[in-house]
Amino acid sequence: MLAAGLGAALALAAAQYFFPVSRALCSGRDVNLAVLGEHGSALLVYHPSFGTVDAFSVIHPKPRPAVSARQRALSLLALTGGTTAQAEVFFVAVSSSPDLDVLKNALNGWRAEPRWFFSVAAWVGGLRSSGATDIPSFDLFRIFSDFSGLGFSSFSTTELSRQGRGPEVPAPAEDGPAPRVEVFNASGRKDLAALAARRLRERGFDVITAVSYHKIEKNTRILGFSGGNSAALGLRAALGLDSLEVRRSPQKSVAAAAVILGEDFNEDVLGR
Repeated sequence: MLAAGLGAALALAAAQYFFPVSRALCSGRDVNLAVLGEHGSALLVYHPSFGTVDAFSVIHPKPRPAVSARQRALSLLALTGGTTAQAEVFFVAVSSSPDLDVLKNALNGWRAEPRWFFSVAAWVGGLRSSGATDIPSFDLFRIFSDFSGLGFSSFSTTELSRQGRGPEVPAPAEDGPAPRVEVFNASGRKDLAALAARRLRERGFDVITAVSYHKIEKNTRILGFSGGNSAALGLRAALGLDSLEVRRSPQKSVAAAAVILGEDFNEDVLGR
């Protein structure tokens, strides 16, 4: 019996390092959890060292079927100002928009109403079997155990949709074709056009050109061609260039928009 107990303890200790969420919690690193709904999503950034959660919610159009949950989670992380470079972000898909007030009420009141605890535990337990999350079962148990100790005071909530921020998937409208865009590397840095093109394709754009520019440019530029500004605005958001002016170009092009990446472009947003 002693040997069995010791074996179980060693297995539990080993599991802390084999599973990504548990590994992050043991090292005190933040855990990014994207709760993805059809018309609204939330990113929960859990700080285990402090027992607090920064919650960012956003309202958005129904995402395109071609956009995976992983891509949506990374886009949501980028929207909140996080970097997608080697980012660990996990997702849970829900049928409706996540209600953070319901979550906080459950966490704050389950001790008085134990049925809430068991109801939520049963829901969490069914996430893996339904394919609604990429979090391993052991990690679901770990993060559920941690969250069960939180309350109202543990949360700081920001509603991004009320700050003029765009949807978490800055991609083309779901009913139309993917807009054609061009990427030119004028920064003098190697492979920048290819990296930007990969990011844009992940977000639903049709990148028809990804090449070096004919000269080095100090400043990044976004150009919009015929057909309105929607493609240029989406291109700007996808590359983290929200403060950049979109310039209308009189020249004709098969592309709807183009970006010329200058020396000032921050390639960290591309997530190598």
